[in-house]
Amino acid sequence: MADKLILPDEEMSDDTNKDISTPIPEILEGIKVFPGQAIGLAQQFSAGSLEIPQFTIEKTQTRGEIQRLRGAIAQVDRELAALATSEDDEMPPEALAFVDVHRSIVTDPTLFEDTVNIIKEQLINSEWAIARRLERTRRDFDAIENEYLRSRVADIEQVVRRVQRVLTGRRSSASLLAADTLDDKLILVADDLDPADILLLRDRTDLDIVGIVLEAGSATSHAAILARSLEIPTVVGVKGALEAIASESTIIVDADRAIVELQPTAEGKRLARAQMRVTAEEHSRLRKLKGTPAKTTDGVEITLMANIALPDELRDVHRAGADGIGLFRTEFLYMNRTDLPSEDEQYEAYSRVIRSLKGKPVTIRTADIGGDKPLPREVMDQFDASPSEDINPALGLRALRFSFQYPEIFRTQLRAILRASLGGSTNILLPLITSPTEVALVRKYIAETQAELAERRIKYSKNIRLGGMVEVPAAVVMLPYLATKLDFFSIGTNDLVQYTLAADRSNASVSQYYEERHPAVLQLIARTIKVLRRANKPVSICGEMASRRDLAELFVGLGVKTLSMVSTRIPSVKERILSINAETAQQVARSALRRHSPETTIKLLENRDAYHHAYDEPKGI
Repeated sequence: MADKLILPDEEMSDDTNKDISTPIPEILEGIKVFPGQAIGLAQQFSAGSLEIPQFTIEKTQTRGEIQRLRGAIAQVDRELAALATSEDDEMPPEALAFVDVHRSIVTDPTLFEDTVNIIKEQLINSEWAIARRLERTRRDFDAIENEYLRSRVADIEQVVRRVQRVLTGRRSSASLLAADTLDDKLILVADDLDPADILLLRDRTDLDIVGIVLEAGSATSHAAILARSLEIPTVVGVKGALEAIASESTIIVDADRAIVELQPTAEGKRLARAQMRVTAEEHSRLRKLKGTPAKTTDGVEITLMANIALPDELRDVHRAGADGIGLFRTEFLYMNRTDLPSEDEQYEAYSRVIRSLKGKPVTIRTADIGGDKPLPREVMDQFDASPSEDINPALGLRALRFSFQYPEIFRTQLRAILRASLGGSTNILLPLITSPTEVALVRKYIAETQAELAERRIKYSKNIRLGGMVEVPAAVVMLPYLATKLDFFSIGTNDLVQYTLAADRSNASVSQYYEERHPAVLQLIARTIKVLRRANKPVSICGEMASRRDLAELFVGLGVKTLSMVSTRIPSVKERILSINAETAQQVARSALRRHSPETTIKLLENRDAYHHAYDEPKGI
């Protein structure tokens, strides 16, 4: 029998001269996935730590190995099926989607058949044979030009690993945590986590898991997405975590700052524990509001929508009880890749969101590419164009202007949206609109796209609502004319503030001038709402201002009926709305609009929020 194959993360160094006195770092940095602070005992384990035996077999033993393989695949399928049919009402839709993907992989006949062929041809054991089959798959995927498809090999690796665990008699990494020896609050430290293992950990009520630290991954990796379902502070992409963090050492995860403290002080520990208590109380209180309508004390109902950048955020949308998607920032589908998303890839992304919302409205904004979200050079080279060298990108080729400059990119996106829109209540939102001429050109592109789809006999939405974002002062001035051409509007506060105050929101040197409560900004918002209400056109507030509970009373007073924000802020804003009296809010809004300096406006609004925060008595709990 040959020696065992040890996976790379278990290889031992033979460097006897290694300096064992190398000091442990005090801080490790990573990427925030779920906010908050946590203190607990580190529990280190690696989902990839698995010894794979390698040995040759006699020809007469092939039938036994094939039976072992068949049984292991069947067991993994049963485990995944049990997760898929869970009666847990809180199971995020994304979790079920990942489980479905893994089930499709493990039940794919080629996985079994190809591995069987390797067993027969090379006369090796099942664990080794499926490992070789995985290596062949990796090589095949490396040859694929589409980066998105190449990245899907990670799902196959995770499925193969689960099969190998069964073959070797090992349980899942989640089940390896023994409750009888882990009575304290735990912070899991791992290289990466299988999505299915995260779901199992989520159901381990016998473990008090308060934080997660992963060496691998990004904010949009599968593990990161599902880690959010645990609703505990999580940091990923923490380089050197496994080497630096010893099991059963006390550490602090400060996900708000995206760091891990390895040697916390006594005072740091006290503050972290106090913050955990406050956060737990707040989460418990706000979770009770999920099914409560956001109504003021005098019965005015406010619609609270969610902003998303990727479909992977849907879990947060559902957990917050959002009334729909007020803004799908589609440009993030184009970021961090060396090619453009295909029509089918975009169609799948939009369809996934629309299906998940089950009839609730979904507003898809066409890609706001450019400015602080430029396409990589490799992508621009495909169009014989260079990345923008604008001195001030915010005033350069971005949003609709980029779409008009590169109409094929725009048409591809429109085709995907129109196809996906058949599945629910869908709107198209145009970024950085300034004139009716631009609206007319977009409608021309939509009509041409619909005709193209009809010619190809592809079903599409024929009656889709078209809206515009009010993000620049020019749009406010042109509203009486834009209102006759568009069906609805969304006030994009992030850009409206920077273009009104000439303060780049990404430039730290002028950050003191970027003030959302500046009288000029509030006057433009008030004027927009007034004009559109007269025109009987729906208008929502979108962006950071919508997510601020201290501004909720102002917006209610201005007559706003829809706020769209990041999902995690919905419960807090809802709690604030439940304490507001709409008539009193109108008085506050009138008072705010009479202020002539940011300082006096800030004082008014902060005092109002401080008062209500102290005396909030939310209804419906």
